[in-house]
This record gives sequence, structure tokens and C-alpha cells, in this order.
Amino acid sequence: VRAKHYLFLPTIIIAITTIIMSTALTSLLGNDFVNGADLASIVGDAPLVGIYFSAHWCGPCRGYTPKLKEFYDILVAQGTPLPILFASNDQDEDSFASYFAEMPWHAFKFGDDRIEVLNKKYVVSSIPWLVILNTKTGELVMNEANVMVGEDSDSDGDSAKLAFQKIFLMQDIQKEKLQRTEK
Repeated sequence: VRAKHYLFLPTIIIAITTIIMSTALTSLLGNDFVNGADLASIVGDAPLVGIYFSAHWCGPCRGYTPKLKEFYDILVAQGTPLPILFASNDQDEDSFASYFAEMPWHAFKFGDDRIEVLNKKYVVSSIPWLVILNTKTGELVMNEANVMVGEDSDSDGDSAKLAFQKIFLMQDIQKEKLQRTEK
């Protein structure tokens, strides 16, 4: 009879680990976004999440956003989601709303204090700026990922696949470094 109870142990361990790990990301990003979305519904089971610092008034941002959108759409079509949260640097809510309407992802609410905190944490010195985080740990995978993501788009999505693979490689390299320092 007891052996039957052990069958549920792996499921319970996975559930507890997911709760603990997702707490790190929630404490970093919060849980209240535009349109009432919460972090769990935005991230789902995706391994990575992006924070996109940008603004309507920024010329380079207006040029980069369509490239990021194309990259995002290619990943979605391939079944490789990369949820993105827009962190606006717009100076008024109308500009934010107008610019955000062009984006297929989610956003922090206009004027959210977390945006400034994240700007400082990731030393955002200019925009556009894309940060990639591990959804399970909240750890930084790649800062200033905009230099890699969406720069060389192609119609069949090969460059999107390559950029995503590089991001995962960076995540693996960071895990190795962390494991070495813990020894």
C-alpha cells in the first residue's frame, strides 16, 4: 500500500520546485501587468523571458521593434515561445498605449516603479535594450540581447533559431560558472 504513495513523490517534488523557483522571478518582475495578466499566464512553461526596454519617441527603438516582433513571431510559429514584457520609457500614457498596440507581447503598466528598478539592475544605458532571464530562477541569461536578437532576420527563421540557440548556450555557460564557484 505504501509503494503506491511513492508514485506521486516525483510529481510533488516538481510542483514544489516550480513554486519555489517561480517565486524568484515573481519577486523580481511582480505579478500585475497590462490587461490584468499575471506572470504565470505570461510565462507558462517557457524556459526564458525577455524584458524589452523601449519607447515610442526613440528612433532606434521604432526601427528595432519590428525586428524583435518578427523574431518573436518566428519562435511562436516554431513552437518555441519567448514571452516578452515591454518596459516602457515613454513620457506619457498615450504614447505608451500607441506603441504597445504594435506589439504582440505583454507589458508592465505605464509608469510602473519596477521598470526603473529593472533599468538600474541591468544597467540599461540606452534603448532599445533586451534582457533575457531564466524563468525558473530569475537569473540573468543575457543582458543587451538586442545586439543578437532580430538583427539578421530571414524568411525561413534560421537566424531566429540560431539566436535562440546562442541564448540557451549562454544560459548553459552561466550554469557551469555558477557550479564551479559553488565547489
